[in-house]
Amino acid sequence: MQNTLETISAEDKAFFEEMDYFDTYGKTFGAQSRWSIYDEGVKMGNEHPFGDNVKIRHKCDIYNYDVTVPVKGNKWGDVWLAADKAIVQSGDLHHIFIEGFEKNTNGELELHTGS
Repeated sequence: MQNTLETISAEDKAFFEEMDYFDTYGKTFGAQSRWSIYDEGVKMGNEHPFGDNVKIRHKCDIYNYDVTVPVKGNKWGDVWLAADKAIVQSGDLHHIFIEGFEKNTNGELELHTGS
């Protein structure tokens, strides 16, 4: 019987390697969230493109929370750390998958999450 890793596509293999990279990184700071932004070349030690003094905003009218957390640094890992704090502060630990960010009119990064 063939090894499962030998039978998966190169695309799937790259996905699993990236997922392992993010999961391993998240363990370094005890993340309660999971990074789910793939195929964008994100490396946690690299600079993020959002500029200085950026804030993460995590808002949901259905579950009635609105949390804003400053990003304390210029690396992607700093973005994840702030997003993780926003998720924890919101109390919504069901939607822990970080799926994207969108700059709002206030210059904040709206955090998009999934479950």
